[in-house]
Amino acid sequence: MRLKITASTNKKMLIPFNYQYVLQAAIYNLIENASAEYSDFLHNTGFIDGNKHHKLFTFSKLIFSHYGKHRSGFSNVSEFVFYFSTPIEKSYENLVLGIFTNQKMRLKFLGKKYELEIILVETLPEINYKKTMKMVCLSPIAISTGETSEYYHKQHFADYMDSKERNIFIFNLKNNLLAKYNLVHHKEFAGNTDFEFSFDPNYIINKKGKISKLITFKDNIKIKAMEAPFKITAEPELIKIGYECGFGEKNSGGFGMAKVIENENEKNRGNNGFNKII
Repeated sequence: MRLKITASTNKKMLIPFNYQYVLQAAIYNLIENASAEYSDFLHNTGFIDGNKHHKLFTFSKLIFSHYGKHRSGFSNVSEFVFYFSTPIEKSYENLVLGIFTNQKMRLKFLGKKYELEIILVETLPEINYKKTMKMVCLSPIAISTGETSEYYHKQHFADYMDSKERNIFIFNLKNNLLAKYNLVHHKEFAGNTDFEFSFDPNYIINKKGKISKLITFKDNIKIKAMEAPFKITAEPELIKIGYECGFGEKNSGGFGMAKVIENENEKNRGNNGFNKII
């Protein structure tokens, strides 16, 4: 289940380059409008897999109609669009109910508070899942590995462009999908687990190999993630999990959202195939 949300304000905003944490908080606040209890469950507990807590939703980067560039971020923003996706019906319903409560969205950037009106909400129809699909990132994909000693556990984010880390990036991406499948369906995946994943080599050439993004989340957490069109081969049920929950980790922080590439021109533009509901 996927939404496209458009928000607008008469007050020009300066949005910092690292805005994911603020947008995540705004999404929790919208859900809280419908159910404070469910918002608290998502934020503090979520869906537990061992020692990992999954929220099972993701959202995209902000898409601005008009903006300027400032050393602190995106300037003169008065309207933006973002996408939200989840396979969990209760999360979807509470977000929709929260939006319709007052159709307001509150954000705080660089010490300034903004209240935006949610002027448009649209639903995206279900897609047809195939064993091999091409997609483009709407937010970058993060994959981590744990570096553990007797005294510490340190999170390291794998770099797909490092040949020594590429296989672990793909291996952990697959295992992350399997774990989320188990949580969504309350059972282990019983199908074929053959898995292939690759970022588009032509895109990598055009970007001169620079497809990594270093994002600061919640002031001091550094997250290294990859952003490029990709091809994935797996059982359709697993690809659906990635499409709905997000690929990789940190999905509820605005990582791992992707959309299907219908043609080559869609690699760098948005999807207009939405149904208006507000």
